[in-house]
Amino acid sequence: MDAQQAVGPFYFGRRLQLAFLVDDMDEAIELWTDKLKVGPFVVFEHALGDRQFVHRGQASPVDFSLALSYVGETQIELICQNNDAPSIYTEGRKAGPGGVAHHLAFWPDDMGAAYRELTSNGFEEVASIRSPAGEVDVYYLGSPPSLGLMVEIVPMNEARRVYFSQIKALCEQPGGSQAPLRFRDKYHFLSVLEASKRG
Repeated sequence: MDAQQAVGPFYFGRRLQLAFLVDDMDEAIELWTDKLKVGPFVVFEHALGDRQFVHRGQASPVDFSLALSYVGETQIELICQNNDAPSIYTEGRKAGPGGVAHHLAFWPDDMGAAYRELTSNGFEEVASIRSPAGEVDVYYLGSPPSLGLMVEIVPMNEARRVYFSQIKALCEQPGGSQAPLRFRDKYHFLSVLEASKRG
């Protein structure tokens, strides 16, 4: 798919994520599962893994946990930063205690085209997450004031298709456990999935 084809009515893709910043991951998951009946959540305790977080042009040693679940086709993400390194998360927490709506995320097939479209329409890159080789894995963009949330774009690759579909399947099991499932990072999760297929 070339850039011109990607920039159409659904160049972001047809699914989205709603992301929230939380102070206490366990407390937040308990609220979502017990009160809102959303779950189970899959938790990545050290979500950055071996990637690098770049905040406002500078590398930052951010350590954060995230938890993923689904409501229908919409992914819910909870983010809890575990240190005080400069980041879009610490900036977002200045809004006050408790859960704060932080960003909308999309998974375009052509992230470059989506990035160009956003930046040509008033969105500005604030942060990114990069692979050990320096390739951009995630963009965070500040949005025009009328939106009120950041926008995250992430390339939809095969690994993401696999673990997103597995998390969604867990959430769709009738009568399934609502207890959170905890992993070191997404690679740990994928390795457990692979081992379960072999076993």
